[in-house]
Amino acid sequence: MKRTIVLLGTVLLLAVLVIGGGCERKVVIEQGDDLIASNNCFTCHGDEGILSAAKGEWQNSIHASGNNVDYTNRGGTDCTACHDHQGFLDFTSTGEVDSPYDMVSSIHCFTCHAPHTRGDLTLREIGPYTLINGDVFDHGAANLCVNCHHSRLSASSITADQSVNRYWGPHHGPQGDLLNASNGYEFAGYEYGNTGHANNFDNSGCIGCHMGNPRTHVGYKIGGHSFNMIDEESGATLVGVCETCHPEAEDYDIDGVQTEVAGLLVDLEALLFAAGIVDISGNTLTGTIADINVAGALFNYKMVEEDRSHGIHNPEYIIDLLESSIAYLESLGAKKLSPNGIAGLDMTPVSAH
Repeated sequence: MKRTIVLLGTVLLLAVLVIGGGCERKVVIEQGDDLIASNNCFTCHGDEGILSAAKGEWQNSIHASGNNVDYTNRGGTDCTACHDHQGFLDFTSTGEVDSPYDMVSSIHCFTCHAPHTRGDLTLREIGPYTLINGDVFDHGAANLCVNCHHSRLSASSITADQSVNRYWGPHHGPQGDLLNASNGYEFAGYEYGNTGHANNFDNSGCIGCHMGNPRTHVGYKIGGHSFNMIDEESGATLVGVCETCHPEAEDYDIDGVQTEVAGLLVDLEALLFAAGIVDISGNTLTGTIADINVAGALFNYKMVEEDRSHGIHNPEYIIDLLESSIAYLESLGAKKLSPNGIAGLDMTPVSAH
């Protein structure tokens, strides 16, 4: 009997070590009864459930891609703060990045969630985010996204005799600014609209569309933690999220918005090319732009191009930015190379990213 008790005690001790050893901090709670309940390692680390789906989706996201991580230890803090897990944590908590990092990793689950610290899967940081121009982005969980998905340059900082090069402009992620109808270069005397897509789905900003229909789709290449709006292989989309307001929608080119934005973007590029501001590929040429409004038109071109939603994030604001930029350049006598812009440029609308 004594031997049986000792054996059972050993088994129980091993079980506690197995369960407790895999968890950290708040996930391990002191009450033995609670440990056996739902709040244990296997709630998250089992082989079934929504976390397996989230992992599969994430593996098909840009966040998980090797190209994304390649920017980690490049010069400056901007790259590291948004291309590396530890860089993001350092920057959002201290405002500084302690790079270069010996170990680099992609943006992954624990970049946005801290279950081993908080004891649950709530987001790390969802307070309102102040954009570079001082405007506040406040759309719930999407605030976390906009820590990275925002312009790195304020339109208000553009000056006459503006020095530019191919890297000048809002950088690769101005989605938050455009959703907010903010930080475009706005020409005097022109009124700018706001479609207000950021307010849809209970003010959810990015989340309502890019994580639309979570767990109800087929496969891991669209929606959820992939954040993809289209499966490039199958062509499947999440256009269903649009149907609440646009019941007839069959693709993202709703009311021809993407077609219109593509055409305006090509026309603006053609004018900038004719003015010697960009090359045939749309890359900014190194130099100085004397006219502040011409520099502003270039900024708007880069803003919409880098957004990559082809107008969907904020159709009214984006179209107004492009039309006002084109109108100003044409008022100076600038001419497009042809009625359809630069020959060879693809005007076909593509799906929102």
